[in-house]
Amino acid sequence: MNGNHYNEFIGKKYILFSVIAALVFWAVFTRILLPFVPTQHPTWSYFWAGFTACPLTGTFFFAMHMFRIVLAENLKAKRQA
Repeated sequence: MNGNHYNEFIGKKYILFSVIAALVFWAVFTRILLPFVPTQHPTWSYFWAGFTACPLTGTFFFAMHMFRIVLAENLKAKRQA
């Protein structure tokens, strides 16, 4: 299989969109997780909430790419059929 097969589905514009969406997702989840951090110091609260939001953001980022590839493959198969 050609190594550049998925480059036709995920271009530079989509990568930029994904990074921006992931940053927004990280900021939202950091704010959501703030009340659950067991410290009263605001700097540490933001640090731990942001640190906890990182794996959630990574999962969101990869899920976005997997969804994009599956959707593109599905649309390509429908066009060929």
